[in-house]
Amino acid sequence: KSGWEVHTGINFTHEGVLRPFEIYPGVVVPPGSYPNREAMLVLITNQGAPLSLETRWTLGGFFGGSRVSAVSTLRGRIGEAFNSSVDYTRNDVSLPEGRFVTNLLRMRVSYSFSTNVYVQALLQYNDVIDNWSTNLRFGWLHAANTGLFVVYNENRDTERDPLGIGVRDRSLTIKYSHTFDLLD
Repeated sequence: KSGWEVHTGINFTHEGVLRPFEIYPGVVVPPGSYPNREAMLVLITNQGAPLSLETRWTLGGFFGGSRVSAVSTLRGRIGEAFNSSVDYTRNDVSLPEGRFVTNLLRMRVSYSFSTNVYVQALLQYNDVIDNWSTNLRFGWLHAANTGLFVVYNENRDTERDPLGIGVRDRSLTIKYSHTFDLLD
């Protein structure tokens, strides 16, 4: 009745690598077969409340080594129109070829002006490539998910530019889609 959820789980995975690949700078996963098991613990508070929290811990095998993954999400909403969330993901990986830690921070905001007009924003930081990325979207929907979509994407290279004002790449996409019946 409270809307809280707590559960556990276990996953059995089998991954095959045909060619070596660099999973992290200086750490290469060799070709081979990687059977793994991982255990999971999940806690979710009442998502119907104005503020809610979700946290997920996963521990287990990973490409011949081990991984501890922690994901936490704080969600907030005001009425039906405004939704936001902040996610933090941390992976602590230990492989025979090396050990590394990755961090990913995401912030999302969404506002619906009506049932068919919305704006959304996603800001993300990846510490492995030291990159801030931004995605801004505007949608004006018609029937069957058609309509006008405007999307702006940008990546900032903070490794080469400590102030973070150097733009690695950016794009603006404008798309309009419409359905019609040729036989009617």
